[in-house]
Formats: sequence, C-alpha cells, structure tokens
Amino acid sequence: METWIFIGIVLVVLVITSFRAEKERRLKTLKRLKREYEEPLDRKLEYEDYERLKAYFRAKEKEDSVVIDEDTWDDLNMDALFMEINSTNSSMGREYLYALLRRPQNEEFLKELDNLSENFHTNEKVRLKIQEEFTNLGYANGISVYQYLANIIELGTKSNLLHYGALAFLVFSIIIMCFVKADIGILLFVGALAVSVISYYSEKAKVESYFQCVKWIVGMIHASKVISRMQISFENYFQEELKEIHNKVGKISKNIYLMVSGNNMAGSILEIGLDYMRILTHADLIKFNKVLREVQKYQSELIRMYELLGFVESSIAVAAYRNKLYVWSKPQIERGEEAYRVCELYHPLLENPIPSSINAKECVLLTGSNASGKSTFLKAVAINALLSQTIYTSTAKEYRGDYYRIVSSMSHRDDILNGDSYYMVEIKALKRIMELSDTSKEKVLCFLDEVLRGTNTVERIAASTQILRSFPIKGALCFAATHDIELTKLLDDVYKNYHFDESFENNDVKYNYILKEGPAVTRNAIKLLAQTGYDEDLIEDAVQMTKIFEDKGIWQTVKQN
Repeated sequence: METWIFIGIVLVVLVITSFRAEKERRLKTLKRLKREYEEPLDRKLEYEDYERLKAYFRAKEKEDSVVIDEDTWDDLNMDALFMEINSTNSSMGREYLYALLRRPQNEEFLKELDNLSENFHTNEKVRLKIQEEFTNLGYANGISVYQYLANIIELGTKSNLLHYGALAFLVFSIIIMCFVKADIGILLFVGALAVSVISYYSEKAKVESYFQCVKWIVGMIHASKVISRMQISFENYFQEELKEIHNKVGKISKNIYLMVSGNNMAGSILEIGLDYMRILTHADLIKFNKVLREVQKYQSELIRMYELLGFVESSIAVAAYRNKLYVWSKPQIERGEEAYRVCELYHPLLENPIPSSINAKECVLLTGSNASGKSTFLKAVAINALLSQTIYTSTAKEYRGDYYRIVSSMSHRDDILNGDSYYMVEIKALKRIMELSDTSKEKVLCFLDEVLRGTNTVERIAASTQILRSFPIKGALCFAATHDIELTKLLDDVYKNYHFDESFENNDVKYNYILKEGPAVTRNAIKLLAQTGYDEDLIEDAVQMTKIFEDKGIWQTVKQN
C-alpha cells in the first residue's frame, strides 16, 4: 500500500512540475514575441539553411517566371533584408516569406496581405495566440518541409509487420517471465529488448528525415485546427478554408501522442519516458507508417494548408516589420503609371539614412564621386519597388509607380569556374536585361551601376551610350550610375541627370548624401589619395595631368619629382 502511495506522490509531483514548466515556458515565449514585435531581430542563418528555405520558392518559380532573379537578389543584399523582416517562428512561415519576397504579387493579393497585417497589428491578443501556435510548431531542423511534403509520395508505403512482430516477441517474453518460468522468461525478455532496440533504430534511420517531416505535418494540422477555431473579430477568410482542409486531414493526427508529444514537451521527464516506450513498442514507427499513407493521400490538401498558414504567419511578420520602421507607407501602384515617384525614400538597412525624393518620368543617369551615395540610392529605389510589390510596404513617406519587372546589374566579379572575365560577366548581365526588356509583359525597372567598368575608357563610353539608349527605346525605366561625365551630355536627351556631391575641409571629404538635379561637378578620387597618405608629389602630378586634359583634351605625362 505504501509503495502505491509513494508512486502516486511521485506522479503528482511530476505532473505539477510539468505544468509549472509549461507555464514558465509559455510566459517566456509571450515575452519574446512581444519583444521581437517591437525591437530589431538578431537572427542568423547558415548557408545550408538558406538553401533549404528556397525549396518552396523554387517550386513557385517554375509556375511563375516573373520573379526576382538571383543576380538582382544578391545585388540588393536581400538576404540581409530578409533577416530583418523574418520574425516568423516556423519552417513554414520562413519558407513562405522568403518566396513571397522574391515573387511580385498582383493587387488582390497585396490588399489581402495588407488587410491581414493591419488587423494583426491592432489585435495583439489574437496575434500572440496565433504566434504561439507557430512557435509550438517550430522549425524542422535540417530539412525543407515543403521539399519533403512535395516529394513524400516517392517514399511509397511501409509495412508494420516487423514492428508488430517485435512487439509480439516482447509481450510473449513478459508472459513467459511472469506466468511460466522466470529464468527462461528473463532470457527471452533480454532477447526481445535487443530485437526491439536494434530493429527500432535500424528502421528509424531509413526514414529519419521523413519522420521529422511527418511529425511537423502533424504539428501543422494541429496548428490549423486551433487557428481555424479561434474567435477572431476581424475579417478572417483563411479560417473557413483551413476548416475545410482540416475536416479532410484531421484524422492524420489521431492518437499522435504515440508518435510525438510536441515541441513544448521536449526534454521533459514525461517525454523521456514516452521515448523509452516508443523504442520498446515501436509505437511511433507504427503510427508513422499509418500517417504516411494518409499524408500521401492528402498531399495536395496539405500543401494548400502549408500555404495558408505560411501566408498568415508572413502577414504577422510584415506587421512586425512595419512596426519597426520609423517611416513607411502603403504604395500606390497603378498599371500604366508613367513615373516612379517617391518622397523621402531611404534604404531600410541603414541605421541613420538620409532620405531622398525623386519623380522619375524618364530614365535617370546618376553621377557623383566615390562613396557619395550613388549605389546606395540605386539599391534604395530598387528595394522599395520590390517591397511595394511583394509585401505592400514602402520605406518612404510616399511611393507611386507601375507594376514593374525589377532587374539589376550592379555587383559583378570574375567567374573563374566558367572562365569568364569581369567584363564578360558584365556584358552577359546587361544582355539579360536587354532581352528581358524585349520580352517582359510588365514594364522593366532596371538598375545599372558603373556600366562596362571592366574595359577601356574609349570603348566603355561608346558602348555604354548605345546600351543605355536602348532601354528607353524598349520602354524600360532605367536608373544608371556612372563616373563617366561624358555620358551626361551624350544621353541628356533621353536621361535626366542627377548627382551627389561633397565638400572638402583640410583634405577631408564631407559627404551630405543629398540627391540633386544635374550632372556632378566635383571629383574626389585624387583627393582621397591624399586622405589615405599618398605621396604629395604624386598627388600634385596627378592633379596637373587632369588640368592638362581638361584644357587641351589630351593626356600628357607629368614626371614625378
């Protein structure tokens, strides 16, 4: 009797401890979610993580070719911006948000996303409850959920005969040990344990990655159940579709405790005990094989559930990102809009940006000295067009434009593997933009930084002039930056000139980063040599060569003293 009382007390203590641990975990989660909604994120992803989260985007890329290509994405440093926006807490949300940022959307989708984001922003209680469900769902470590979900049909079906046999052997040994002959029963029991453990780990190793995915899918089904039944005061069209899908696939999660207890129990005493039970009985592998058949049967419905929940979590991430921006606006996007207009535009990755405004009705040619802000401005314009057409958010006081096909040629390097020089890489990138301008149904918005910098001056200016002239002819809106002042006159009939300049104080360069109309009239390359400690005679001779060229139009060597 005393033994049973002791066992009862131990069980009560374990239950109370588990409840207290769960309550503490939940409070910490809520505190973190509130903090991440208000403050900048400090998250990092490894290369392998980026490759895995691209799976959903790659699938959508095949269906819709109007995407932000790899070169443009890299030019704009969008991986860093993605991490700024990504406050999602599940694999599904992270993968969906990444694909969203690389696929410009239509007006209907953008308005739905905006509406949902606004509602989540003003309904903290609902937002936090939904975020809790995504946090409980968590990340599927080492796998892409979408990739496995899309390919799970290839795994085929698995028989449970081996698992039932191992379980029957274990039960048989216990019966012999308890009711026939203890010593023989003990030997059989040890043998049964060995068979159970060895066969368990052997079989589980074959399906480990899919096992993770199925566990995550079950978690997704549970999340959809909770979210679809929540009392939400605002428009929530997604709930009805989630309910319909859950009614079809809900049985997949029946008795799922045999397979997985949930992320919130990870490391708990109860979870450890259940793990031992699963090893001995193969209960999780048996359940896995049953679930696998159902997952394969309802594959398309589960993918749709994945997309709906991904959309919901991404809309919360958009709301959080907007909340952290010191200035943002909803873009005005209209088909046929002739100009790209922004008021107080800034680059969202800069801590203390200087805003710029522009009303670009024609192509823009941007000049200015080194480090004066040309490249940053080009990227800010491109990023705003991208964010406006993907998450309906502009980092500007006002934004107005067309639906653009956004593409760039900015950051190049030699391609050693393909044997291409810097110049070859550059002209191939430019050709891709020219061809896109011929074929795109959307108006092309392109960004070029230092056109043909990889070749000699004479040919660069001649070729650059003709390449840049081709874009307005093709109907593209081009923003180009250059150091070649000659282009400002050669293209002034089709490009409007803007520039950034600077001032000099005791050989120190002071940048103001203010966008101004007209071509640049200052240069700082030689003065920067002085600032970094180059010999004064060398600098003076370089200045003299410049003056001779400006006066006579020829280059003349000035010998150093």
